[in-house]
Formats: sequence, C-alpha cells, structure tokens
Amino acid sequence: MSTILKNRISPDQRFAKRDKTEYHVFSHCIEDASTIEKWVGITRPKNVLIDPRTYEALRNSRIEWQFDEENTIVAVVIKDSGPVEEVKGEATGEVKATGEVKATGEVKATGEVKD
Repeated sequence: MSTILKNRISPDQRFAKRDKTEYHVFSHCIEDASTIEKWVGITRPKNVLIDPRTYEALRNSRIEWQFDEENTIVAVVIKDSGPVEEVKGEATGEVKATGEVKATGEVKATGEVKD
C-alpha cells in the first residue's frame, strides 16, 4: 500500500535559495520552516530541503513528489506495491490538493544544508 504525506510547511516558506541554488522545502511534521536547525538536501530528481525527521520517513523509499499548479510540492507519495493510502491526522494532515506528478526518484541524502 502506498502512503501520501502532506507538506505541512507554510505555503510562503516552500521555496528557499542558498547561494545560487533554489530548493523546494518539504516537511510532513513541521509547519514553520524557521524552527528547523539542520536541513537535509536532496538533489535528484529535484532540489528539495527536508527536515531530518521527514528524511528518516522517506529514506530508502521510492517516492513521487506531487506538485500544485504553481509548481510547489504539496505532498509526496511513498511507493509500495499496493493501493494508495492517504495518511490523515494531526501529525501529517489530510491531503486535499491535487496536482500533476512531475518527478520520481529515490531519496538519498547528499549532505546537510545549514544556514
């Protein structure tokens, strides 16, 4: 069964720039990006910064990022062999946004991005 995790980061904090590189910002458990001290950077298939707790949830999994019409990550699907299950509740929220899946890949850490 596949699992969908909603992006809980505030919509106005879902993009970041470090040096000349732009990143999407994603967390399934944190709403305020300014509270995260250490970010994990993913560079393939998209540049994405995620918090360490989200990284642990996605590590070594096949995933598909879900984007809205403004090309903002709204959710991630953790791929399995079964049907899709939406994760609901206080910790992850309910996924209501829909969008075209534009990128797939396997999550592997490439290093930490620190401010």
